[in-house]
Amino acid sequence: MNRKTNLILILLLIGFRLSAQDRYMVFFTDKFNSSYSISSPLNFLSQRAIDRRQRQNIPIAENDLPVNQSYIDALDNLGIKTIHPTKWMNGVLVEMQSSSVNLVQALTFVEKIEYVAPGQIPVGSAGGSEVNGKLADGGATEFQNNMLGIDQMHDEGFEGQGMLVGVFDGGFQNMSQIGSLQALISSNRIVMKKNFVTNTTNIENNESHGTRVLSILAANQANVYVGAAPAANYVLCVTEAAGEYRVEEYNWLFAAEMADSTGVDVINTSLGYSTFDDASMSYTYSDMDGETTVITKASNIAATKGIALINSAGNEGNKVWHFITAPSDSKNVLSVGAVDGAGIRASFSSFGPSADNRVKPDVSALGQGTAVITATGNIAFQNGTSFSGPVMAGFATGLWQAFPDLTNLQLLDLIRRSAHQYDTPDYEIGYGIPNYAKAYELAFVPEPLENQVLVYPNPTSDSFINLVFPDGFLSESVSVSLVDMNGQQLNSFQIEPQLNNNRVQIDLTNRMSGVYILKIDGQRTSFKKKIIKY
Repeated sequence: MNRKTNLILILLLIGFRLSAQDRYMVFFTDKFNSSYSISSPLNFLSQRAIDRRQRQNIPIAENDLPVNQSYIDALDNLGIKTIHPTKWMNGVLVEMQSSSVNLVQALTFVEKIEYVAPGQIPVGSAGGSEVNGKLADGGATEFQNNMLGIDQMHDEGFEGQGMLVGVFDGGFQNMSQIGSLQALISSNRIVMKKNFVTNTTNIENNESHGTRVLSILAANQANVYVGAAPAANYVLCVTEAAGEYRVEEYNWLFAAEMADSTGVDVINTSLGYSTFDDASMSYTYSDMDGETTVITKASNIAATKGIALINSAGNEGNKVWHFITAPSDSKNVLSVGAVDGAGIRASFSSFGPSADNRVKPDVSALGQGTAVITATGNIAFQNGTSFSGPVMAGFATGLWQAFPDLTNLQLLDLIRRSAHQYDTPDYEIGYGIPNYAKAYELAFVPEPLENQVLVYPNPTSDSFINLVFPDGFLSESVSVSLVDMNGQQLNSFQIEPQLNNNRVQIDLTNRMSGVYILKIDGQRTSFKKKIIKY
């Protein structure tokens, strides 16, 4: 772009600066000429984040590289206010006038632009549908913790020590004033704070929802209130604003990228998205297919980085929407429903299945009459999958501490397999209520090799499918064949999986929609996997 074109753009943009500044996502075409390199990850990832990837044999990828700063600088130079970049989706959140969109779209490095929110979004209370209940007595968390066997997990020393948990929510009002959270604060175990709504580090706003969620996880006051992961470290992010617009999904994306770079192990999100104040942004139930919504796409990327994702299923069970909300529809997210003290689905808890007919919610925990600490410092019983979610996140944190060699997806699968109705799941509470003792037992019983081979995404509409071999196949010759339902062999090859090369991508570019069979023949086992392309 020459100087004359730059000058014209600048003059035009200045002329519009007094009009309303709406929020848009600007996506870039590439990361060419980046000053960063995959071979030098410490320049953009913490050692902890790199270690997490190495433990799970996850390579550093191009989407780990930061956005090309020259592209952001070019927008800044044109008078466009840039706010948060996204390396995973290669773009940046900006504020600009609607009449500037075409000018920005004309830039050679801009792929597309998406309107995500109007200007002047309220930044006050984000609200919430959880119902206040009666005040609770000391030791109130015993029931919700014991339902999952968290008491036994704590007795065995697994309280989250050394683990890093991200909590994304609407705000953490009065967090620093609450007695049961003082141990967390005084020991400097809040390692990072960020408000992505206001672009500040102030997370103690007028919204108390995150305070209650955090208390379920992190509060620790003997004989008063003990959270599910009271010894863990935390990353706290505000992603939810008062208005409902798609920008909140992108706020979650920005927070997940920051948490990933910091080295987070588990992310708890007690939020869900379906409809918005701007109806043009709203989703339908058919979009809850595990790959369509913005936040689900972001969650799927986060999962490829080795992060365990725990998300509340939603409080839509007795409303018109009825079903789970995003990102609980993702196959890579543990969706958590709510049960009452008798283990029966709470009336508000969202139903499954996902739109592509997978079991959802995945599991359930106490969400009706859950003990929380409010912004006033009182302990109360309250209702919502917002509260069953963090109970489960604390359970997952301690379980992963107990079995650190698991991958994130193996951890989530272990939790499902430990649930009380794993063999007969339903669309109300999923696989049921997990249990620590059962999970501990299962973790020491090796699965058959065929169950350890990962094939994803499946079902898929992509042009490829990934095949990941476990340690049991390392350094052994494996024959892989793709066969159609008529028994015709479409593709075959040999592979010898290695520690840092245990993934294969199978090309489905020219394959019609339908069912295919993946035949895998190893030295110790032979089996088949069904693949669905649609």
